[in-house]
Amino acid sequence: MGANPTAFISYSWDDEDHKEWVLTLASRLVENGVSVKLDRWDVLPGHSLTEFMENSVRNCNFTLAVCTPNYANRSLTRAGGVGYEQQIISAQIVSGADRSRFIPIVRSGSFNATATDCALPAHFTGIHALDFRGTVPDDKFEDLLRAIFRIPRLSPPALGRIPNFESKGGLPNLRLATLEIDGWYLNSGVVSNELHPESFFIPSESLRQSVQKTDLVKLSFELAQEPEDEGGDEELAGERMWVEITGFNGPYYVGRLRNQPLSYVYINPSDENDRFVDEDAPLKYDSEVVFLPEHILDIMTAEEAEKRA
Repeated sequence: MGANPTAFISYSWDDEDHKEWVLTLASRLVENGVSVKLDRWDVLPGHSLTEFMENSVRNCNFTLAVCTPNYANRSLTRAGGVGYEQQIISAQIVSGADRSRFIPIVRSGSFNATATDCALPAHFTGIHALDFRGTVPDDKFEDLLRAIFRIPRLSPPALGRIPNFESKGGLPNLRLATLEIDGWYLNSGVVSNELHPESFFIPSESLRQSVQKTDLVKLSFELAQEPEDEGGDEELAGERMWVEITGFNGPYYVGRLRNQPLSYVYINPSDENDRFVDEDAPLKYDSEVVFLPEHILDIMTAEEAEKRA
């Protein structure tokens, strides 16, 4: 469809008031970028009405059927121009034309197919009709424009990742690290987010629950360090580091540390360029890390990590 869609208005000449209502509707559509085919301004004396109707229904992007009880009755009895148009519309639908091309607009009467004042022809059964009875508010008219321009009010959210259905068994006796036993522990990203919602952001629960093997997740570590002064209290250093996920067990995620903790990198006092890692440090590159979804601060898929690399 081009920038300006075309629409043919099918209606019955119920009375002068109804004809003026349709004319106003057509004018309003034109003012909003819709090229409208309407008998009252497209069919001149000497022109073929049947040719106009056939070409309009077949060639326009949309047919707008302004439905009233008289319109439905003339459609059923195949009377007059409405009856002829309905034959063309029915044939189009039966032949597999996109049903969304035909938009019923109920101006008066009932939506109930069994009611004596039903406004909808039988072949519009199952097609979402717009209710334009009484005064038409702007949001109802906007619904019609959105249908014509194919711009819905609501769009689905971005497609998420497939949930992780992998078996969680096979890794017994897992637990979270503690400062007393392991010399380090993890901070909860969920707690930090609840304490500072305006400045501390974490991925959504669904994203944190759907991570896969080989994904990288950023965690917040608190690492024990030897006190600078002999006999002083043990100190803590906070570092955020990436962990590559390697497995799952129940609620736990298991991974391998993919950073070297700077807290355990030392400088040779006699040579500032000579740095070495404390091999006895409680945590170092490739150490196993057990964590929960609540600890995840950020997520990077293996594909994203490769691109960054």
